[in-house]
Amino acid sequence: MKYYIVLLAVVVCLCAIAYRYWRKDVCSPVRIIETEDGIIEIVDPACQEGLPHTSDSNTIRMTESAYADSRSATTLKHERVHLDQKRNPAVWYEFYRRFWEYDVRQEPPYGIPKEYVKQLRPNPDTADKPWAVWRNRWVFFPTYGPNTTLRKADVRVWDLNTERFTSPPPEWRAMFCVSNTCPHQYEHPHELAAEYIAEGHQSDAAVKLFNWKH
Repeated sequence: MKYYIVLLAVVVCLCAIAYRYWRKDVCSPVRIIETEDGIIEIVDPACQEGLPHTSDSNTIRMTESAYADSRSATTLKHERVHLDQKRNPAVWYEFYRRFWEYDVRQEPPYGIPKEYVKQLRPNPDTADKPWAVWRNRWVFFPTYGPNTTLRKADVRVWDLNTERFTSPPPEWRAMFCVSNTCPHQYEHPHELAAEYIAEGHQSDAAVKLFNWKH
């Protein structure tokens, strides 16, 4: 009987340890780097699957390898655009409305089937209003990658008029792309703007953004 009591106690302890490990916040910073424009938290690769992101209006999170990468300056420039978007959301939303013809929303537009709404891939940089509607018709949003991963997200475009998925319309491509070169992250105007500013672009939309920012 004593043996079973001891065994049970050991099992309970192991379960408690496992639970604490499971509950551990993998996004807790390993180290913090102070900068003139917010702080950089170096985090575990398990945090957001190692994807750089902002957690609030003053904090960028990235892995040690991303911080040491040759493209880190571009990555930080991209994420600092997201910091500004979180600090001045109303200003950015007004720009999108006036110059890019985007309406961004907290809730999905009426008409998108629930099974597709559930596939929305969360993005800390667009979390306040993740649904982007272009010209009151086309809804852009990212869905999970393979096996419900954050990486390799598939950007979907839902046509509110035809009530089906479609490719980005020619009118959108004419505004946001140059020839056959389109932004990689076109799921949301926040990502479009951050990519344009960090990496440069010559589309009509990018020119409007650069003129507005300067």
